[in-house]
Amino acid sequence: MPSVDNSTAFRVLDSAPYTAAEHMALDKVIISAHSQGIIPNTMRFLQFKPCVLVGAHQNTFLEVNVPYCLQNGIEINRRITGGGSLYWGRLELGWELYAGKNTPGIPRKVESMYRLLCEAMARGLKTIGLDAAYRPVNDIEIKGRKISGTGGTELADSFVFQCSLLVDFDVDQMLRVLRFPLEKLGDKAVKSMRERVTSIKEQLGYVPEASLIKQAILLGLQKTLGYEFSPGGLTSQETDMLTEYLPYFQSEAWIYGKADSVINTVDCIANYKAPGGLIRVQMRLDEGVRVIKYLIISGDFFAYPARVINDLEAALKNTPIGEQRITDTIKNFFLTNQAEIPGVSPEHFVEAVLLAVEKAKEAHLAEKVSTEVCCENNK
Repeated sequence: MPSVDNSTAFRVLDSAPYTAAEHMALDKVIISAHSQGIIPNTMRFLQFKPCVLVGAHQNTFLEVNVPYCLQNGIEINRRITGGGSLYWGRLELGWELYAGKNTPGIPRKVESMYRLLCEAMARGLKTIGLDAAYRPVNDIEIKGRKISGTGGTELADSFVFQCSLLVDFDVDQMLRVLRFPLEKLGDKAVKSMRERVTSIKEQLGYVPEASLIKQAILLGLQKTLGYEFSPGGLTSQETDMLTEYLPYFQSEAWIYGKADSVINTVDCIANYKAPGGLIRVQMRLDEGVRVIKYLIISGDFFAYPARVINDLEAALKNTPIGEQRITDTIKNFFLTNQAEIPGVSPEHFVEAVLLAVEKAKEAHLAEKVSTEVCCENNK
């Protein structure tokens, strides 16, 4: 097999707004071609027609309001990478970096790579007036509010790093498209969700030309990594591979997944009364691998600085649900982050999160019993 290109020269592909299926098929094409050593290191920009993308192992019907999407012409597809479900509007911008694992200047350790490339992105956004900063483990924020998320995967000696940037994001549409347990959310919690994200338009008051945003991203990467980025196009081999792969990425088998290849989730909500106020934890548990997929912490307590709650949520994302792991994560968070929450201690947050976990277990058990009874009655 040809050796993977580990040089610091990158081809830049600037894709027009393709369908979600075309973009996902191209992801597969490029990582496959790179792992075979037949294309150079590549940087790709992506723009979508309105769509929702689920992670590689997610259950589409649990993550997405499928009827709403079908009725409103919002395409649904599945990424080749993991992570959570995302809504993409017409102006949102994605970019991807395909390279060899031994590419000079890029750390082999995943978290170190995330930090470096997120910091490069933030550096580029500063050139257009955005006070962006890296937020562990894999987000970019502005004053505590998420403006960009990242992820990736690998194949043989190649990897892809992916980034999504909110340009003119419609939070209300996201709440309609994705399946959050909204029937259990009060107005205050929904408002809190909106306050967790921001966009370029909200920060600047206008939407810059897409070309200027792309130039800013490339500038941040160039200054941070010292790489050379040159415009290019798909090779004939990639075009042939795209023709071959696309039908599968358009198929229901790919979009909705097979029962044995997707991970189900469990939603729960728990209220815990601390001396300083009520702590409400709304949680989605990833049943298959037993981790906290995401959670929302709200309540009537006072936190200084306010962003500390958002940071705590980020620290708990993808945490295994074992009591000791949750306890250590929360206590270590407060040891390393200055926060003042009158009447609420780290131990109170531990109790609130563990209570939510127990409620999730109870909900899962009740659903399992109900399913077994139903199956028994149908015999």
